[in-house]
Amino acid sequence: MRIAVTTTSGVKVDQHFGKARSFSIYDVKANEVKLIETRMVDSYCKSNAEEMPDKDHKFSGDRLSVVYERIKDCEKVYTLQIGEKPEAALKAKGIKVQPCSCNIDKIPGCSGKCK
Repeated sequence: MRIAVTTTSGVKVDQHFGKARSFSIYDVKANEVKLIETRMVDSYCKSNAEEMPDKDHKFSGDRLSVVYERIKDCEKVYTLQIGEKPEAALKAKGIKVQPCSCNIDKIPGCSGKCK
């Protein structure tokens, strides 16, 4: 399975989907997680907040489509947090979303109840 991960460290799922300027792309087979590449994107959220998006930012299908084009070969996105509308839009396009904060090597079997 090919997945996209929002990470700033390359070790842990630690970034909000809307703030990601890149997605780390991994292939997951059994319990092995192998980095394939890092794909740069313009962040989906255009708010000024560095860490978390402004609560008043608006959903943009156009901006999401640009991000989707970079990760469309992935079955799943692992991200620290994502808004309801972007999550629903990705699901409608066939990409499942798993909010979590686990180490990337622990993604196989991740239930989203990471610590």
